[in-house]
Amino acid sequence: MHAAAEPVPPPNPGDDAAPRFQVHAWRPALRLLATAAQVLSAGNLLYLITLSLLGILEGLDPLSPLELVLRLVGLTLVPRGLVWLLQRFTAATLHVEPTRLVLQLRTVRFELPLESITGLEPWRLPLPGSGVALRMKSGRRFQYGLQVEAPAPLFAALGSALPTAGAAAAHPSSRLGQARHDFRRRLWDKPAIKFGLFPLLPTVIMFRAHQYITYGGPFGEYEVFGLGHYLRTFAGYWIGFATGLLLYASFWRILAEALAFPLTWLRPSRAGAVRQLAEWLCRLMYYVGFPALLAWRFLG
Repeated sequence: MHAAAEPVPPPNPGDDAAPRFQVHAWRPALRLLATAAQVLSAGNLLYLITLSLLGILEGLDPLSPLELVLRLVGLTLVPRGLVWLLQRFTAATLHVEPTRLVLQLRTVRFELPLESITGLEPWRLPLPGSGVALRMKSGRRFQYGLQVEAPAPLFAALGSALPTAGAAAAHPSSRLGQARHDFRRRLWDKPAIKFGLFPLLPTVIMFRAHQYITYGGPFGEYEVFGLGHYLRTFAGYWIGFATGLLLYASFWRILAEALAFPLTWLRPSRAGAVRQLAEWLCRLMYYVGFPALLAWRFLG
């Protein structure tokens, strides 16, 4: 393999003129670990969603709030935290120069002559994100796979030097990754808004109803048991709605992604429209569908 790995040298003035892209450089073992963590996180959410649906449809006893929170933290949030740490560890910069690619990692720099690269192979399974493998003249792949959040600009920069760049850009996996990047999350998609502030809406409604029904007024519990008891009850309602909404949103997210992946594979040219449909489905079912369900249950 015609690649040179060497300790990080002083900055090269010529690097500033070359197009640069932020990537994640994955060794196969680390990519497998990150993928396994993502699968574990999604699998745990599916398990909890299934338990919740069975509880609603068949009257089975649900998990206690403590058990639910522990499972969410231990088998969903912790694996996602591991993926986040691995992504920080694998962060790298790729410089596209006229005659070579320069991959700058934390402690090492690789210089790959473009003539030594015979192909770009997008990952068939876009986990932990969309990425590409570099096929070398030796027939082997470059030791690092490159996860690229926005593949299209990278392949455009490589188009004049590598004939396979056009086919790589048109690959369904690349189109999927580019569509995800283009449809950037809005304010209402931020976790703090979605799972922190929004659950306050049903919390306030149901907590207030509980106070009137049980204690005869909005501050009855406070007057009888004190501020600590009053706030603990409010926190219990908020935690219940926050975890419930997390499962509700996860159900629609998993369903949307399960539909978007094969549709994008079948119609790569429609990747943008498919992604837009998936994102708006999740938003509408969360911010409109859940309040409608709550109103139906509360007023019905």
